[in-house]
Amino acid sequence: MPQPDAAHVRLDRHPHHTSAVTATLTDSSPTTARALLSVHGFRPTGEHSLVLARIDHEEPHYAQQAAHALRTAGLTVDIIPALQEAIDTEWDWAGHPLH
Repeated sequence: MPQPDAAHVRLDRHPHHTSAVTATLTDSSPTTARALLSVHGFRPTGEHSLVLARIDHEEPHYAQQAAHALRTAGLTVDIIPALQEAIDTEWDWAGHPLH
């Protein structure tokens, strides 16, 4: 059964900062989604938007962890293809692809 404040969360690449990830919430009271995203490093930028920006540029990895937590809580999460591609890419410590 869906949660009373079940939000639809869309994770995307930030349009101006390519390593950052944006989260857009489509519910009028997305309390659970906002709380879970905050735990995973997202910070509010508006009433229905949050952003994840890290100095190590590993936002896709942490966005994937946030998506898993949101889905575990019963929320709907959409990850746009470009972000999913970044999530699926394995990187080593120096930022070079492993494959």
